[in-house]
Amino acid sequence: MKIAGIISEYNPFHTGHEYHIRRTCEKYGADHIICVMSGNFTQRGEPAVWDKWVRTRAALLGGASLVLELPFAYATQSAEGFAEGGVAILDALNCVDALSFGVETTDLAALSQAASLLSAEPNDFQAALKTGLGAGLSFPVARAQALTACLPAADAATWQQPNNILAIEYLKAIIRRGSALRPLPIERLGGGYSESVLTPGYASARAIRAAIKKGDASYLRYIPNAEAVPSIDPVFGEALFPLLMFQLRRRDTAKIGNIYGVAEGLEYRICEAAKKAQGYEDLVTAIASKRYPRSRIQRILLYCLFGITREQMYMLTGSPLYARVLGVRRDALGLLSRLAAESAVPIVTKASEFPESPLLDMDILATDIYSLLTKKIAPGKRDFTQRLLII
Repeated sequence: MKIAGIISEYNPFHTGHEYHIRRTCEKYGADHIICVMSGNFTQRGEPAVWDKWVRTRAALLGGASLVLELPFAYATQSAEGFAEGGVAILDALNCVDALSFGVETTDLAALSQAASLLSAEPNDFQAALKTGLGAGLSFPVARAQALTACLPAADAATWQQPNNILAIEYLKAIIRRGSALRPLPIERLGGGYSESVLTPGYASARAIRAAIKKGDASYLRYIPNAEAVPSIDPVFGEALFPLLMFQLRRRDTAKIGNIYGVAEGLEYRICEAAKKAQGYEDLVTAIASKRYPRSRIQRILLYCLFGITREQMYMLTGSPLYARVLGVRRDALGLLSRLAAESAVPIVTKASEFPESPLLDMDILATDIYSLLTKKIAPGKRDFTQRLLII
């Protein structure tokens, strides 16, 4: 039996994701796909458009065999932390053979070369990176320029394409862990990651979210099994604003300065913006800069909302891992027995199995916070009442 893993957000699950699963099965001959999916908050520091159980159901209907939750502490980090958490879970299961991921280029040799260089960080790379950061560039841009300087044979655009960036982080995590996971790149088709309008063929998740936000029902043609989409209100970043402003205005600059990701006096910029902002977009725009792009600011603001300090994040990501199962296909129930027998980390399918873990406590808090963001406030502690999805 061949099992492939996919690390995902599925925000929301769309036809491009369905293609990725299908192509993974075709290319690798996988019998099962195990997805490690972000919970209720995403890498961009925003709430997922639909909750983790809605997105789990969509993934299972779209071809995934089993869906695990990527803990909040990893799901809301930059590409490096996101990849590290996902690879760590898949690797610990001890039965996943390959890691499949979307890319703009399928040149695995070039991506692997970049991953090896970033893992070693030789002096010439460090010097080039320092020069870029000193010029006020954001870290991703400075790093891309440093890679271009050290690997001139490759197309410079390769290092700035979002799926390639994440692919390199997956490869770095595999190297660091000495993992036997086989990298399986799948070329991304259709609209680019940053495309904000619906395109023929496959559309980006960003464009689909934009259409959902506008009330444009044409997004449904990009949603597999659209008839199964629940009639629930979507959630967007704006819903965070009242809660976020409460937390920002009750903290002084010293406390905000201790929040994970805050550096170089950014706390003063955050506090100043919190005095005047009239909405979430207004707040993010006022803080973002060339050095601190929007996605990084949104993550920092999410950490402010949850009160996550540097010390707490290091403690969370240093906590023992677990594998929380959100859902499984009925024809793949045998996977649960295999995971229980082979996994090096606890397999959690119900509340009575919840381990004592600050990592899990944060996931439970994230669900409770998310329940406050919907138009109709949902009951708390849903992680304890929601049954395992079996489809």
